[in-house]
Amino acid sequence: MSGAEALIAIGIISNFVQLIDFTGTLCSRIREYSREAGTPKKLAAQADRLSDLLAVLESLSRSSGQSPLDAIVVARCQSQAQELSDLLDSLKGGSQSRLQNVKKAFQSLKHSEQIEELQDVLDGLVNTLSLQLQADTRSTTKDVQSNTNSILERQLEQMTLLNDLKRAASLKIEVRENESDLQKVQFMVSIGRNPAFVGRHRVMSELESRTLSSPDSVPTAVLCGLGGVGKSQIALEYAYRTRERHPATSVFWIHASRFVESYKHIASECNVPGRDDPNTDVLQLVREWLEARYTCKFVMVIDNVDDRNMFFDELSPSVRALRHYVPQSSRGTTIYTTRNRDVGIDLSLDRDPIIVPAMEVEEARSLLGKRVLAKSTDAEQLELLDELVYLPLAIAQATAFMSKRNKSIFEYLKLYKQSESTRVRLLGQRFNYHGREARPLESVVTTWWISFNYIKEENTRAAELLSIMSFLDYQGVPFSLLIADGEDTFDFEEAMGVLEAFSLVTLDTQRYSCNVHRLVTVAVQGWLTQYENRRNSVSFSALRLVNDQYPDGFFESWPRCRRYLPHAEAALCHTIGMKDTHVLDKRAVLLLKMSTYLRMIGSYEASEHAAEESMHIFTSLFGQDHEYTLDAVASYASTVHKRGRYQTSLALHRQVLTGREKVLGYGHRNTLESLNALGSDLQTLCCYKEAEEIHRKELKYKKVLLDENPSNRGLESDYLIALNNVAKILASQGQLAEAEKLHRESLVKSEALLGRLHPDSFITRGELIGTIRDQGRLEEAEEMYNTLLSDRTNLLGEKHFDTAISLSNLATVKARQKKYEEAEELKKRVYEIQKETLGERHPSTINALHNLACCASDKESYKEAENGFRECLEAQNEILGPSHSHTLNTRRNLADAMRKQEKYDEAETLERATLEICESLTENKEKEVAATLTHIAEGFADQSRWADAEATRRQELSLRVAVEGENSPRAINCLNHLGIALGSQEKNSEVTDVYQRVLEYQSTVLGWDDIETQKTLWNLALAYRNTRQLDLSEPRYKRLYELQCKKHGSDADATLRTLMQLAWVLQQKQDYAESEARYRVLLKSALATMAPGEYRIRDAMTAMNNLASVLKYQDEKSEETATLLRECYSVRRKELGDEHPLARKSLWFLAVHLRDLGRTEESDVLFQRLDGLEALMIGGDGEDMPVVDDGDRSGKDENMQVFDNGDESGEDGMDEQDDDQVDMFARKSNTWPTSHADVLAEGDGRTMQSDSADVHMQ
Repeated sequence: MSGAEALIAIGIISNFVQLIDFTGTLCSRIREYSREAGTPKKLAAQADRLSDLLAVLESLSRSSGQSPLDAIVVARCQSQAQELSDLLDSLKGGSQSRLQNVKKAFQSLKHSEQIEELQDVLDGLVNTLSLQLQADTRSTTKDVQSNTNSILERQLEQMTLLNDLKRAASLKIEVRENESDLQKVQFMVSIGRNPAFVGRHRVMSELESRTLSSPDSVPTAVLCGLGGVGKSQIALEYAYRTRERHPATSVFWIHASRFVESYKHIASECNVPGRDDPNTDVLQLVREWLEARYTCKFVMVIDNVDDRNMFFDELSPSVRALRHYVPQSSRGTTIYTTRNRDVGIDLSLDRDPIIVPAMEVEEARSLLGKRVLAKSTDAEQLELLDELVYLPLAIAQATAFMSKRNKSIFEYLKLYKQSESTRVRLLGQRFNYHGREARPLESVVTTWWISFNYIKEENTRAAELLSIMSFLDYQGVPFSLLIADGEDTFDFEEAMGVLEAFSLVTLDTQRYSCNVHRLVTVAVQGWLTQYENRRNSVSFSALRLVNDQYPDGFFESWPRCRRYLPHAEAALCHTIGMKDTHVLDKRAVLLLKMSTYLRMIGSYEASEHAAEESMHIFTSLFGQDHEYTLDAVASYASTVHKRGRYQTSLALHRQVLTGREKVLGYGHRNTLESLNALGSDLQTLCCYKEAEEIHRKELKYKKVLLDENPSNRGLESDYLIALNNVAKILASQGQLAEAEKLHRESLVKSEALLGRLHPDSFITRGELIGTIRDQGRLEEAEEMYNTLLSDRTNLLGEKHFDTAISLSNLATVKARQKKYEEAEELKKRVYEIQKETLGERHPSTINALHNLACCASDKESYKEAENGFRECLEAQNEILGPSHSHTLNTRRNLADAMRKQEKYDEAETLERATLEICESLTENKEKEVAATLTHIAEGFADQSRWADAEATRRQELSLRVAVEGENSPRAINCLNHLGIALGSQEKNSEVTDVYQRVLEYQSTVLGWDDIETQKTLWNLALAYRNTRQLDLSEPRYKRLYELQCKKHGSDADATLRTLMQLAWVLQQKQDYAESEARYRVLLKSALATMAPGEYRIRDAMTAMNNLASVLKYQDEKSEETATLLRECYSVRRKELGDEHPLARKSLWFLAVHLRDLGRTEESDVLFQRLDGLEALMIGGDGEDMPVVDDGDRSGKDENMQVFDNGDESGEDGMDEQDDDQVDMFARKSNTWPTSHADVLAEGDGRTMQSDSADVHMQ
């Protein structure tokens, strides 16, 4: 020992001696006041207990030669003793007599909080000495053991003589022994039965099963569990049930910590012979008496066998361990209680101990008592029990506190959750718990502090681990987080085994992690605060441990991030308010990594809070331009972007880029990732020109960096992101084919580098699908979106932001395919997800609301759509501004919804105002003007203002070609609608050229099987027919018919209509044989599926009429022609009525043909009927039908031929050409959609990919 250490030791001893003297004086003063003034009994009893403890400590001090107390405990005891002395001094008066002062003071104290304060101080002093005495008894015992060995060796000869005398005395005593004592039933349980004991049926049943007597064995059971879980209460209840059920069985209760005293009590009460001999080994005497002489069955309960050393270790070769004195008799049953599972296993020998769990819900509820239950709700009760983890001691303690302070559960919980220190104080409230004879004033905290003392003595590493874990989350603490570098695995597992043995932790089945008992963490924190003064240092150790192990937050580290996140949050929580720079630095670094992970998994609010605190700490520590500060600002900006505050994000990313240019330069990866993030912000705000400049700059410098480090996988990934960003810019400019090519190149390399299921690969896949979708390849896009949605859901979860993007884009494709119900269901899911995860005012949520309004429009619920668009527009004007692309799109769709309700003037006014906003733009002016012109032209078409529609489409086409190129999808779409406007004005000379250009594009890009290509083929064939270019019309109808048969089937409506047109064209070309064949196929299919009232009646009758015409061309006397015409007239008359023009025309055709067949009488009758109908019509309906008077009934064949070949076919087939043409195109805003789902699409997702900028920030 050094000189300094010696001085310190002398000082401690001196202080300890002074403490003993001073505290002894206090005890005398309390007793004196008690005699004079009637001090409360509790104070007097505590004074006695304090005096006894001091006597024992004084004795230990003298025997050991040194103080058993360390400096901290001595100081604490001195402080509490002085506080007690000051309180007693305050009771003195001035001029009054001492006795009067004391009486008056104590009378007032009995009804004041001061008496409670006095009691608390004295309790604290007694408890401090008690705990220290328990902790130090073992070390003192070692010194006593050394002296004892010496004494035993010197008295060996005397002991031999004494033993001989003892045996002789025993023989004499046996003769005189009272035989009745050997048969007397004893119940030596000093604790009364607990009237509040409830439940525990499973444990009681197991205990009774294990204690069944057997002739050849000694029934033994061990109750093991956490301190305060109710082991002693269960054993006590068992003892009383034994007395009730087996009156002839004795029960002995042994306190393990007072084993010798308990045995002496048995010897005395049972009149065991030889008990008064001072040289007798009482322990061996009682064991032998119970085993060999006592005739009654008995149960021995040995309570609180927690100290392994005391119960199992041999003090010397001649002094046996306590376990050897437990009787081993088939008449006896032994029950142990212990909080140490290792001890329990040793005690139970060949069986596992009975593990006592926490209480069941109803059992725990009953402990609260009627008064507490009456003043609380079921929910409050369950919340309290959950907080106290259904631990009986904790429940009883809380109930006692509420009863004393007249508080409800609600008020108790409010206090309990107020702060960590409040929880410690509440759980440290001492109270008299039934059955705690050895420690009458107990609390949850002090109960477990005893366990901590045992653990510190047995395994210091276990104590260290428990201290660290008390500042982590109590659930799922991974061993990978706890085990130190280079630590021996066996040592670590031994330490964890000790904690598990005391039930302070539970290990998972694979032993990779553990759960800490929730209240244990509170107790450990209290111990570290009150007795070791190490709370801050241990909490910082926990923070440092988590920070060192926590990954960067990117995809590859997600599993570990997910496991460590709750522990990181707990460690941060416990270091709030600590100002040490080392603590602040670790907090900032950990918060930055957490922010990245939280943003990646879609927890944007939590990510923002973490990034913001990290940013403020780094700024205060290092300044604004430090690399770490810039990293934190970049992370914060990326998170702010995700939360929809795009302008704020843009400003912050500009700030970060400026700082990194200055500090790091363009040769650093972080600077280039700032370009990535800034470009993504600009894209989101539709600033495409600047975004293109930024992304091309990014691509250039990343390519240089990659060329210098070609094997660096991180740099290659960065380069692919930049390549994808440039492709996205091209797509936004309408250069979809080039964009698709770059996206495919990026995707192939990304999947090879990162894997197909990497989030960055998902983003590239999504953007690629967007280009395919916008080129009209909807079936391909649908299949790819379904796959992407499944992959994202599996990896990210169905509520992740990127998953919602895929869901929204799939809905867009469904809507374009006119699968409106499916699209609506998907869009509703998107809206609910984004409203829940992002909030109602987030731009993406507003976008989802817009898309729901589009669904209403698709269902032709135009008023509902109008209301939805108005709500959306109001929010967008406020959040995004009136000139934002999304806002402009909503204005256009709102005008469309109003037009569908024939609010043409109001809609046109809105569209003109939108056009003015678009023309004032400095960014994307041409694109937005062209989109607005599209909607204006649709409005003209809705009103059949074809000249205006044509002029507007030509203006739009000019812009599309200039900005996007003549072969861009939107330019082709515009050209297609220009063809409709021209055809509707019968400008047939231009129509065919327009449709031929559209068809060339669609057949190449979309393919011949695509519905849009087939619509254009129909319109082109129709245009050739209308211009009488039948040789050009015929092959196109034939090609279309073949395609439709393959795609839809030969009986589909569209297929039959094409067949009708083809048959008519053949008829016009006088190819009657083939025309007849086509009509017969058409008629057969139409008649097979015809039902009254359906449109197919019209098609069937047209085919029947025209077939009759073709047959008449080939044979004027055809009887089949008469049959067909008669059937046609009959059906039309029945379905349409006599007065309908088609019925009257059929009547006229039939009359003429019968006349040609020479059936004059029948023909005249029909002509007379026709005349009567004409008279009823008062001059007719003005239709184009030949009028033949009675004198000229012969008619002319050419009249019939002209009518059949021209008017009839034209009316039933040709007159529908405008309708057919228009039907081929849905003139809604989503023909070439610009809905917000498309605009956001994978664009929002790309900012997530920008997060890879953070990979090497730390």
